Amino acid sequence: MAEVTSPPPDLADPSGRGLRDWLESPYVAVGLYAAVALGATVAAFLTLFTQFAVYDDEGTLLVTLKAFANGGTLYRDIYSPYGPFYFEVFGGLFALSGHAVTTDASRSIVMVIWVGTSLLFGLAAQRLTGMLMLGLTGMIAAFGSLYVLTSEPMHPQVLCVLLLGAFVLLAVSGPTRRVLWAGGGAGALLAALVLTKVNLGAYAIAAVALAAVIVAEPLHRRRWLRTLVIAAFIAMPVAVVGRDLSIDWVRSLGAIEVLAAVALIVAAWPLRPRAGEDHRAVVRWLLAAAIGFAAAFVAIVAAILLTGPSPADVYDGVVTQAVRVRDVLLSQFPFPAAAVDWGVAAVAAAVLTVRLRPGIGGVSVWPGLLRAVAGLTIWFAVARIVPVALNPSAGNPDVLPMLLAWVAVVPPAGVREAPYKRFLRILLPALAVAETLQVYPVAGSQMGIAALTFVPVGALCLADALTDLRAWSATRGVRGVEVFGVAVTVVTVALAGQFALDSIARPAADRAVLYRDQESLPLAGAGTLRLPAAEVDTYVGVVDLLRRYRCTTFIGYPNINSIYLWSGIDPPAPAAPGAWIKALDDEQQQRIVDELKASSRPCAIRDDGRAALWLNGSTAPNSPLVHYIFNDFKAVDQAGSFQFLLPKATDEGAR
Repeated sequence: MAEVTSPPPDLADPSGRGLRDWLESPYVAVGLYAAVALGATVAAFLTLFTQFAVYDDEGTLLVTLKAFANGGTLYRDIYSPYGPFYFEVFGGLFALSGHAVTTDASRSIVMVIWVGTSLLFGLAAQRLTGMLMLGLTGMIAAFGSLYVLTSEPMHPQVLCVLLLGAFVLLAVSGPTRRVLWAGGGAGALLAALVLTKVNLGAYAIAAVALAAVIVAEPLHRRRWLRTLVIAAFIAMPVAVVGRDLSIDWVRSLGAIEVLAAVALIVAAWPLRPRAGEDHRAVVRWLLAAAIGFAAAFVAIVAAILLTGPSPADVYDGVVTQAVRVRDVLLSQFPFPAAAVDWGVAAVAAAVLTVRLRPGIGGVSVWPGLLRAVAGLTIWFAVARIVPVALNPSAGNPDVLPMLLAWVAVVPPAGVREAPYKRFLRILLPALAVAETLQVYPVAGSQMGIAALTFVPVGALCLADALTDLRAWSATRGVRGVEVFGVAVTVVTVALAGQFALDSIARPAADRAVLYRDQESLPLAGAGTLRLPAAEVDTYVGVVDLLRRYRCTTFIGYPNINSIYLWSGIDPPAPAAPGAWIKALDDEQQQRIVDELKASSRPCAIRDDGRAALWLNGSTAPNSPLVHYIFNDFKAVDQAGSFQFLLPKATDEGAR
């Protein structure tokens, strides 16, 4: 963003030439990034292949991908609340490669995307700070935030983080001589994001719109448009969570989001257009982004329509079913006790900074130090590292970064930035603040995905800190510059080591012990997965029962969709998600009932304890599929916590 600092002087060479040449070598950069990627890959592998979530979102997605790859019609024969781009990418990958959709394959894909996404954010951090070691640290911080992917492998959010990483890197790399290509690519990525998870794409578009109306002419000149976009950005949190404002934590989330947005906009106001500036780069980028978005959107939708669904089917899946996720599950976003008070303080600090900063003369060490603290706090929070209590709520990686995001909007004193750089200075914090809204209605892995978007915000704070501290050290003569260089070298190397230890080495060591001690799951396509002996016995027992009773299809209460893959039995259409008890309407459930009744030997598995996780204290509804399982089946066997059921008309001894 601001002018990058020069590489720090060498400890043994006051001129700094030796270390500067070494750090600027592309071979060194490639080698260090490769080393981090290798360590991250080991940690990712050991984590992905030593756990299995009881709610099994992974199996739900894999079953739908398998059905799509085998020619099923999305949104008509295949239930999904997610966009078509996810199915086109991964379903197409499996179909074209001929590789079977398996647990092992899906987790291997997630491992590659996890490390690749981390690399994209690391490169963006290096671009922003001008320092290789901070780029490596940013990569590790991004990797640390994405451990949440292990609970729900192959969830569409896996593709979303890759799209966000590519968008951020493309944005911070501009403006280039090929600004139209850069803008068009960014717009296409946003279209793909919208058509993967519509809410994440909408939040990203809102951030672009906000940055555009504040910085770019002629948009800023149109007061009605500027006012409308700013008001919409501030009101967006209330509109998103409005139906649940009667719930305390939802009100707190809405308040924090609004306060963070206000602080950001206050800090951004001095970045508005100046007389005589050339805004062609920003305007051309925005126009190209709009064209790229429209072209990609049409292409993605057209491609899915060619496979069979109607436009109404696509709308029902992408929008209607996505909105219904709130009816399936609502989980609390954990707040520090004083979170809203911190939000008020953030707005006050932003106002004071904007009003008082122009009148403060001289060069001080404090702006640089405070920016550095803000940047490091954001990165520590993102990676869930808690040194010297810089992040007082390790269970929530989002609140502190949200309330510090406005700091990244304020440029270093005395630095005059081009319009595109000011656009980017607003875009990155606005993107991160807006994406945090994804924690509603389900604050699970979404917290980690939201935290990821704060990696470039922390990098921006650190870039500005380096600029401020370099200017302060220059006022202290040559010796001051030398001391600054040595300090930066030591601190950045130590920081990268600390993050590598806490986010890669320690988790890998812990998981290596589990991988050694746990048992391999001896089922089709899952042999690399190692689980506790009791879990292995349960899932092997269920598959054995399905084979022993020669089941032609089955349904679970709730569904554990991975069992379809492990047993080789196809699910009844439309493939029911794990939470079908709440996710599917009566018409969809009745279709499954009809499919089961038409099958020669339908079976069912029932685990009331797992079903209770989805029912959230309520009783099971008297819907068609629930009624069918409860009244038309009887228990004939047991595997772990699962009851094995056959239709009451079936001879229990028939095997």
